Amino acid sequence: MMDPATNPETPNVLFICCDHLRSDWLGCNGHPIVMTPQIDELAYEGINFTQAFSEVPVCVPARRVMMTGKNRYGIHMNVNVDGQPFPEGPKLAEVMTAAGYQTFAAGKLHTCPQRNRIGFEDVQLNEEGRKQGGLLKDDYEAFLDDHGYGHLAYTHGLGNNEYGMRLSPLPEPFTTTHWTAQRAMEFIDRRDPTRPFFLHVSFDKPHPPIVPPESFYDLYRHIEFPEPVMGDWVDRKLPTRVRGLQLKSNYDDWKDHPLMIQQSLRGFAATITHIDSMIGVLLGHLREHGLLDNTLVIFTSDHGDQLFDHGNLAKGDFFRGSTNVPYIVRPPRTWARQHNFTFTQVDTTTPAGHEDTMPTILDICGVPIPNSVEGQSLVPVMLGERDAFRKATCGNCGVVYGVSDAQTKYMWFSDDDYEFLFDLQNDPRDLHDLSEDPKWQDVLGKQRRRIIDWMAANDDPHIVDGKLNPISVDFDPALARASNLWNNRGRH
Repeated sequence: MMDPATNPETPNVLFICCDHLRSDWLGCNGHPIVMTPQIDELAYEGINFTQAFSEVPVCVPARRVMMTGKNRYGIHMNVNVDGQPFPEGPKLAEVMTAAGYQTFAAGKLHTCPQRNRIGFEDVQLNEEGRKQGGLLKDDYEAFLDDHGYGHLAYTHGLGNNEYGMRLSPLPEPFTTTHWTAQRAMEFIDRRDPTRPFFLHVSFDKPHPPIVPPESFYDLYRHIEFPEPVMGDWVDRKLPTRVRGLQLKSNYDDWKDHPLMIQQSLRGFAATITHIDSMIGVLLGHLREHGLLDNTLVIFTSDHGDQLFDHGNLAKGDFFRGSTNVPYIVRPPRTWARQHNFTFTQVDTTTPAGHEDTMPTILDICGVPIPNSVEGQSLVPVMLGERDAFRKATCGNCGVVYGVSDAQTKYMWFSDDDYEFLFDLQNDPRDLHDLSEDPKWQDVLGKQRRRIIDWMAANDDPHIVDGKLNPISVDFDPALARASNLWNNRGRH
């Protein structure tokens, strides 16, 4: 009997997702220092969507968008809410399982409840120390306990949302990155040979805490990273939300401590290269099993990280560091030959989003796309039919709304009533706000109308009589400074 996983009519799927990885911190996307040769090779064997847009750039809702193909309104969430039940409707893993695929996930899912498998037949879970809904120990923590390392897991002393860098107190094979890749490879070894597979590998890094293994930190230990950028709008138009993040993340201390910033950037790079290396091991494992040529690989991240750009940290808005995520689609070689796919494509004009992940996977696998899906398959774009894709992608995260057509990006902070407009092609680092430039008013109006129409269609209260309706939010700087986010382990 033929192994269905080698049958070109039923391609396998490897869906890789990182956490906090911004697009421009990959070699294939132009970073001058960070080494990502394995991820770069995926880009050379597929199509690299350089203007991909995270529609809700924080962990929980971004992952729900990926797994349902719905937008921010469809998932009924625009901020991190850990206790909200998962939205109704078919989920990616459910559909793939029903289509006959063997489905498995390793790493971070960030679902509710935490043991909700959202359609996967099996999950090996890493929840980064978070505990809700009765979860006492995830699979990664059980693994550490079984090998006598449980007592070291959090002795680096950093919190889940804290910047700064410490070397991992664990040997490299016991880090979350190695463990996640290892569980995926064990699935390949133990898979059912009568079914194709859908494998989701979800790394929790480079999300803080920044705790790389020493061998990977050594690659960057003496490297000076470029200084974070500062836009010409910062001094006169700093959003309240950004100021709040500065206070919560101790930025007022950090900005006068360049060594701390440099060590954070070096450690961040080290965790990315660690992920890249384990992806190489995983791809090699697929090749050894004769499965790589017939496997679709999608590589992305739930959102990025500001990494001190514009005095900003973390995520949750539509500045580049937060919302511009890597999005690489490497089709199966068998599928590529059948469809005359051109390799090494760099797409700079398509506003791809996470809502497009589910329909793209289902389309390539020949599985019907549920009517509940609001995203679009990227297959026509991959085959040269770019006009078939939507013109813009809209998003909302907390008080911030954004829209990108891959040429320009518009943002509206609904609490401050601040508008921003950036030229993505000529100013990719958001240095020059064009919202008040007379030459750009037509573009500003067009993008504003797009976001208004999207919001109005979903009965958003920030739209009244067809116009943006700002709603103020109380902000207490002292409380923001006191409500430090340094450690959420154990409760979020």
